[in-house]
Amino acid sequence: MIKNVELITNEVQDFSLINIKLITAFSVSYYKEFEENKSLLEIEFVIEDEDGNKFLSNFHFHNPENIRFESGGPYHQISIKIQDIEDRGWENKRYEVIDFEGDTLHFYCSDIEVMSIKGTNYFI
Repeated sequence: MIKNVELITNEVQDFSLINIKLITAFSVSYYKEFEENKSLLEIEFVIEDEDGNKFLSNFHFHNPENIRFESGGPYHQISIKIQDIEDRGWENKRYEVIDFEGDTLHFYCSDIEVMSIKGTNYFI
């Protein structure tokens, strides 16, 4: 499902999406690859393990579509859910990403990839 998730699981034992606590960065970029238009959504999450250790992790969501994001502050608490929707047969949409508690984030994407993780003392 998530490419390079072992970057997280090497740091956070028994990692699940419940460990993702908030968003600290959110950006969309557009580019061309082999004469094809592409887009990339980069989100930086704070992940907290059972012992209270916190990590910043950078995720790439490839070819995001129908992005809806509502935030009202310097950081954004979140309860994220990722659903595999490949069986719907929608072109270039493999995953649906939602904030299942606050309904402040929703989009579709073709791939999800963890790019990095590092320890932080970010206050939650």
